[in-house]
Amino acid sequence: MLVYGDHKQIADPREELTRVGDELAILASMPAGIERHAKLVGALIEAGQIHQGIEDEGCESAELSRFVYALAASVLRSWDSRYSEIGDIPEVPQMRLPQAVEFRLPEGFAFYAVYPEQFIEAARRLELRGAPRVIGIRSIGTTLGAVVAAALDAPPPDTVRPFGDPFARQAELPPGIVENGAHYVIVDEGPGLSGSSFGAVADWLQARGVPLERIAFLPSHDGDPGAKASDVHRMRWRKAQRVPAQFDPAFLRDVAGALEPFSTGSPWERLKFRAAWNGEPVLLKFAGLGAIGECKLAMARALHAGGFTPEPLGLLHGFLVERWLADAQPLATNDNPVEEIGRYIGARAKLFPAARSDGASIKQLLAMARRNIELALGAGAQSALDSCDVDALQLRVHRVRTDNRLDRGEWLRLRDGRLIKTDALDHHQGHDLVGCQDPAWDVAGAVVEFGLDDDQTAALIAATGLFLDRSLLDFYLVSYCAFRAGQTALAAEMGQAAATRCCAPNRYTHHLSLLLQRTRCGTRQESLVG
Repeated sequence: MLVYGDHKQIADPREELTRVGDELAILASMPAGIERHAKLVGALIEAGQIHQGIEDEGCESAELSRFVYALAASVLRSWDSRYSEIGDIPEVPQMRLPQAVEFRLPEGFAFYAVYPEQFIEAARRLELRGAPRVIGIRSIGTTLGAVVAAALDAPPPDTVRPFGDPFARQAELPPGIVENGAHYVIVDEGPGLSGSSFGAVADWLQARGVPLERIAFLPSHDGDPGAKASDVHRMRWRKAQRVPAQFDPAFLRDVAGALEPFSTGSPWERLKFRAAWNGEPVLLKFAGLGAIGECKLAMARALHAGGFTPEPLGLLHGFLVERWLADAQPLATNDNPVEEIGRYIGARAKLFPAARSDGASIKQLLAMARRNIELALGAGAQSALDSCDVDALQLRVHRVRTDNRLDRGEWLRLRDGRLIKTDALDHHQGHDLVGCQDPAWDVAGAVVEFGLDDDQTAALIAATGLFLDRSLLDFYLVSYCAFRAGQTALAAEMGQAAATRCCAPNRYTHHLSLLLQRTRCGTRQESLVG
């Protein structure tokens, strides 16, 4: 099944580096405390992204590597002093840089509560048999490798971008990295479905005579690689020294007191805790470190001002603080708030425009749909998509930061009757291929998730106040069902029982069967929405 995708952007590294300098100037005047520490970590992450882009471009990056390493040392000092000291803030290097490079979103910092501080602590639990040599796996390894190297008092890390089949990566490192007696520490988030990025680096080292007892893994969790891992990699993973850098909420307790883990049961929701903030009950939701979280806080404020979401009270080092809604209840089974959802989709489209490159193209969605339909319904079923006019549909897409998750369980009803959308900030930027789409994608999601008939669909569209292209909506209906069928099937394969309980794959394949019988994408011969 095709489900996952990378989020990339093209930007000028000179402008980005100037922005890091501005952030450092601001934090230099901030009082000691967790807010200053959080801003310092944010600057480190942004510098690490720039380093990643320069490394991937193949440009000279030694000076930038030293800058990131110096920032990591400041984060280390802040962490060790309980945020009271940061030492000398390094100056932004003056260096020649290309006008544009490709930056990749560090997903662990954005979605999965991967914290550099936990990698500092994990590095200190290693048992090394020689001088440490740190290898960070890009993208996130430019940042995590730097903090691990600083924690071990090692030189700045080498970084590597594994390549090839996602489930069978390969790696190529500089030959000079192999040194007699060195102990190699491989740093990355994960492992994921195959763990092949970790495995590829270890393959390269062992092929050049490095014994396994001088290789250590620093992952972000203590689990084994997933179902796609090779037997060789799985066996090595179990034998090698590995110290997980798992999330520790201790810093939250210092500020918010007792924490109660909170979950709605969705396998895709972000880490959440119930807590107290200035004496009142709140919900802490992981939103992302640094600028990632700050952007989501701005979105949360805009959506709350429109009456659509809970009130955001601030950020706590990556966690969005929301006022707890004590009287909120899940939607009743007969509650189909069509007009309210339509107004939400329309308001969101006006509030949050997106760049034309922020999301999967029609061509990519079509490839995903064809693949997932074939796997779900059998060979030949995807032929119903043969008439899709990709170019014509692409011209009709007006990208916004779509919600991308309009399931019934994502909504709450307050005692006074108001409808509230939960988790409205993340899914357009999730670790999947969809990304930002035309508002018609959210309309399609609501139609499928609430099982709307033609009249209800028409009312939903009218309530958005937007012009929605009907052919594009038809295509999105098929693509949405194909994506969710693939997503839930993959989650079931990975053993995520919650995924199959909340949205069984056969529900979406049933929708697909009906849709493919009734329409030919890209035409108006038999539109599903009138």
